[in-house]
Amino acid sequence: MSRTSQSELAVLLKGGAESLDCPLNDLQLNQFLTYLEELKVWNRAVNLTAIVGDEEIVEKHFLDSIAGLKAIEEHPGQSLIDIGTGAGFPGLPLKIASPKLRLFLVESSQKKAAFLHHLTGKLRLSEVHIFNQRVESLLKSGNHYDLIVTRAFAKTQVVLEKALPLLAPEGKLILYQGGMPSQAPVRDLKGWERTIRYELPFSKIQRRLEIFRRIS
Repeated sequence: MSRTSQSELAVLLKGGAESLDCPLNDLQLNQFLTYLEELKVWNRAVNLTAIVGDEEIVEKHFLDSIAGLKAIEEHPGQSLIDIGTGAGFPGLPLKIASPKLRLFLVESSQKKAAFLHHLTGKLRLSEVHIFNQRVESLLKSGNHYDLIVTRAFAKTQVVLEKALPLLAPEGKLILYQGGMPSQAPVRDLKGWERTIRYELPFSKIQRRLEIFRRIS
């Protein structure tokens, strides 16, 4: 199998991001390419992702992650927390694409958290905070966040119970999910606001973002 060159990957990233209405500049493209290389190196020793092909990583991790910007109205000083981030998805791609976000990553695995510390230093990202703990531990802090994102939970009700208490009063919880619901319609759940549908630009896989608000 031939290896996709850096320049070809940059073209894929640029075109894919533009198709999602999330254009990237040269610095951001280079940061994503560095992310890709570091992910592959670390994945040989740490189980970070089952997706290993360059083009698949670009589409199913990077582009899928930044599609979340469709649900975000950017404001100065916004805080975004990614629960169960794993190798940084979707939080770190969102930070690369929207550098003014104050990013908080929650990951209970020490090895994955070590990768996140390494990567944020390598990419020279500021205002990135990594919590090597379970989300339940954060509930005791009393802190609240403007935006919460996650791709880590299969059951919507579970993530609502864990995440909504961390949401600021006017904030949003953004759940990344497959194209077709695999459970009861989320519109019947407390706090649901709307659904944003999109497709990945190369495979045309259908995806959706489920948006929730905190209900006092």
